[in-house]
Amino acid sequence: MRKVIFLGLMVFGFTAAQAQTEFTSGVRAGFNISTIEDIEASSKAGMYAGVFGNFRFAKFYSLQPELNFSMQGANDVYLSARYFPETDGGKADIPLNYLGLSVINKFHFKSFNLQVGPTLDFLMSDSMYNRNNVDLAMNFGVGYDITDNLSVEARYKMGVRDAVDDQMILWFFSDINYNSVFQVGLTYKFNK
Repeated sequence: MRKVIFLGLMVFGFTAAQAQTEFTSGVRAGFNISTIEDIEASSKAGMYAGVFGNFRFAKFYSLQPELNFSMQGANDVYLSARYFPETDGGKADIPLNYLGLSVINKFHFKSFNLQVGPTLDFLMSDSMYNRNNVDLAMNFGVGYDITDNLSVEARYKMGVRDAVDDQMILWFFSDINYNSVFQVGLTYKFNK
């Protein structure tokens, strides 16, 4: 009898949760300014684009899984001729293009929202300065709903794993070099 009651409560809870959840999907795109922390370099301009699904569990909270492509890295990175003889001691750009999976927690306050969540990025471009194919980052951001479908957002994506992971690199750069990315862009939610 307990099993039947327990099963009934689970089915009721699942049905009630489904009735309360609102799902929307959409696209997001915008502009990146990125760098790699603790190296002598200038910022790199790029873009990002992706798709998302938004599960609205309550008036004030939603969970948003995302799949994004992001152009990151740094420009004008100083390279010592001692460690990088092919560069003659000059400067080089380090392009790092990632395909990332994000899970963003959104806290809604009328038309505004606060965003926080992790990202797991997979390196899509090959670089002699980077042998680390996976990056882990945290996102912190804000958004504003212009209409029911169109929103503007700004995020800071802070790497928490070394972006330059090669023994040759570690001799020249500092021990840990994180990705640092500022993003500004638009999102568009499709009608239900």
